[in-house]
Amino acid sequence: MNTSIENINVKSHVSRDLLQSASLFKTDKLVIWEYVSNGLQYIEPGLSSCVRVTLEAKKKRICIQDNGRGMSWKGLQNFFIMHGENQDRREGRGGRGRFGTGKSAAFGIADTLRVTTIHNGKRCQVELHRSDMISPEDVPVRTIESDVPTSESNGTKIEIENIHLRSLDQKGSIAYIERHLARWPKDAVVFVNQHQCEFAEPAISEVQKIKPGNATAETLGNVELTIKIARAPLEEDLRGVAIYANNVWMETTLAGSENREMSQYIFGEIDVPRLDQDTSPISPYDMSRSMQLNPNNALVQSIYSFINQHIEVARKKLVDAERKRKTSEEAKKLDQQASEIARVINEDFNDYRQRVAKAKARLGTEINADEWQNAQGENEKVFLHGGDIPADLVSDEGAPGSNGEGQIINQEEPRLLQPIVEPGSENSIHQGHPAGEENATEEHKNTKARTSNGFNIKFNNLGENEPRAKYARDERTIFINLDHPQFAAAQLLSSTEDIAFRRLSYEVAFAEYAIALSVELAARGEYLDPSDPIYDIHETLNRVARKGAALYAK
Repeated sequence: MNTSIENINVKSHVSRDLLQSASLFKTDKLVIWEYVSNGLQYIEPGLSSCVRVTLEAKKKRICIQDNGRGMSWKGLQNFFIMHGENQDRREGRGGRGRFGTGKSAAFGIADTLRVTTIHNGKRCQVELHRSDMISPEDVPVRTIESDVPTSESNGTKIEIENIHLRSLDQKGSIAYIERHLARWPKDAVVFVNQHQCEFAEPAISEVQKIKPGNATAETLGNVELTIKIARAPLEEDLRGVAIYANNVWMETTLAGSENREMSQYIFGEIDVPRLDQDTSPISPYDMSRSMQLNPNNALVQSIYSFINQHIEVARKKLVDAERKRKTSEEAKKLDQQASEIARVINEDFNDYRQRVAKAKARLGTEINADEWQNAQGENEKVFLHGGDIPADLVSDEGAPGSNGEGQIINQEEPRLLQPIVEPGSENSIHQGHPAGEENATEEHKNTKARTSNGFNIKFNNLGENEPRAKYARDERTIFINLDHPQFAAAQLLSSTEDIAFRRLSYEVAFAEYAIALSVELAARGEYLDPSDPIYDIHETLNRVARKGAALYAK
């Protein structure tokens, strides 16, 4: 037996390890929340936590300042131990800290991390730079100050500089923070620039509290599932049941009911402490803060099954109720009004899309075949000359430049553009096709150009504290809120068929459409100046009011 053989030990390349952990934090909102949550959690007893986030887009810099308990020099040393044991957990206090990877978050998007922390009258400041991350054994943390006496209050400031993102997503960061704040104490305060983050729960029509049966309780523990029914369709990131482990948000899921009818109205929550205690070989979650649990874990599978069972019960009940509502006489009258409003709005929408297409043709701008998305998420295409679909000729000479006028500078020949056409009637000449279908086939013959599904209008009871109207972009639907005090008052004075009620509906729908159209344009990156959407809203209101003038005479 050879006793001179050396033992083999597992080792880690510290710099690569740190950067690998950092790569899990891909967006500014993930990075910001990582440090915000620390500021909220590590607070002195009796104090209310307050965290201020400053996003400086031009400087590519983020600053997170809290009033927490701060760190001593020894605490700061522990902060920079990768995968170290969380001190609060070791002392029996729960929280988010588990894997010790949070300090690396900044390097998911930036090159420099500066930490300034004050604890019991002493201030420490250190910096960590990506350029220093080359050693397999350790990464040097640059000391700027160490235990400098100060009269400043306890707290920690995180500065993230030299950010590589093209832009900082203030709106997305605010929404992400507000969603997380739903489970924090009400006195926890977070500011992002000048905005105070506050979680506002959607208006609800029903709440169900569900305890698991004996067999399920043996697996999940003494938990309670809360299912809530929203009055209006929820934004996508609010749909589903939020799963927590000792008040720490792990995932939000519809557990298999995604994209099913009426599922967009369902949300809720469940706290399963056993997720925090699970020691099975397949962990229920990893260190990535991905907001997704591991579906291969047995406990997670049981949670999903329990949630899905009760979401489906609630969803089918909603489907039945919606079908009954549509058959009522009052609903039929409101649906007729909604159709009249939608007709006017979609006439404007189709005219607007064609006007944009003509403008792009005149400018010689490439026309994207996928100009818009319809309410079903399918791409709606602009209309071009050539093909076998009925079309009317707008200009047989094309745009300026095709006849020698408006010649482009530094171009020897005038640019040649096709004639401009728009969808025609069944009697029109077959001479058009949707953009992207230049080789129109025989199947297009005798077929009208595909028109946009456009915008939908629905009357619904959204709750008296909700806005007069709400735009659900993924459905391209404008919901008019019958519970709003203005509509409630109108219904007291007259029926929904009365001209006063109808005129109010028109005004609200037209205004919301003007805003919705600007939302669509913004999503396509059409705006370069903040004043652009204001101008467009004003112009849209004027156009659609003219188109809908006849409705007011009915």
